[in-house]
Amino acid sequence: MMDRMLARLVVAAHAGYAVFVVLGSLLVLRWPALIWVHAAAVIWAFLTLVFDMGCPLTPWEKTLWKRGGVEPYPEGFVHHHFLKVPLAAEHSRIVHIGLGTLVLILNVVVYTIFFMRR
Repeated sequence: MMDRMLARLVVAAHAGYAVFVVLGSLLVLRWPALIWVHAAAVIWAFLTLVFDMGCPLTPWEKTLWKRGGVEPYPEGFVHHHFLKVPLAAEHSRIVHIGLGTLVLILNVVVYTIFFMRR
């Protein structure tokens, strides 16, 4: 029971991080001091997606699910919790590269607006 609760907490933290990566630049427009934290989060997300480095939270979550008696999902976190689309391995890499690039471009656009306003 405790392991399942911890797995859910890891999922919530991981999802919160993913949302922060995608939308955090909008928070930077309001609170500029967040820029370094957000930029680091975006770079980490980009690297883990594009270079298939993997996030340490995903195996931790899966281990907790398994210890809690739940068979963990076979795909990655983004596919399971956000995309909800089963993909073949060769398509998964393309989707990860596309998502990483899209996140990077989105944040570069918002940061460009931010620095042009200053």
